[in-house]
Amino acid sequence: MIHKRFHLSVWAYTIIMLICFFSISYAGLRGMPDGKPRVEVGDKAPLETADLKKAHEDGKVILLMFGNPDHCIYCEKVWANIRDILPQYEKDVAAFLKTHRASKFWGPENEAVKLGERYGVIGEPWLFVIDKKGIVRHIFMGFAGKTEIENEVKKAVEIRNTR
Repeated sequence: MIHKRFHLSVWAYTIIMLICFFSISYAGLRGMPDGKPRVEVGDKAPLETADLKKAHEDGKVILLMFGNPDHCIYCEKVWANIRDILPQYEKDVAAFLKTHRASKFWGPENEAVKLGERYGVIGEPWLFVIDKKGIVRHIFMGFAGKTEIENEVKKAVEIRNTR
């Protein structure tokens, strides 16, 4: 009887570990941050830093990315995709990278951390597409390809140019 319980316990443990592994692995493979942001599509974006305020005053569409390309491969790829498409939209679009951290162990908060908390981002990367009126038009949670980003930029620029 003990042997049978032990055998079932091992199987249960193995199944639970496999489920956890595949759940974590899929999220890791896709570059998935966690949770739901506080700022959603259709909301007025908190443009609380000087650089964001200036871009908004200049009537630009804003690409606001939260991440850290130095240690996150998906952040690095998303930021590279943004840099690749930015030259053709430079008069209409401003892009900003806000490096934030999930942990509070590393000293005082800077404005990027406070802004990340305001947007409610956990993990990385997050990319917010904000139109010229300061409205969030799209949110990329995790990896975003160049074509996906460019399609959303085009939509936001078209909104910008029709109003």
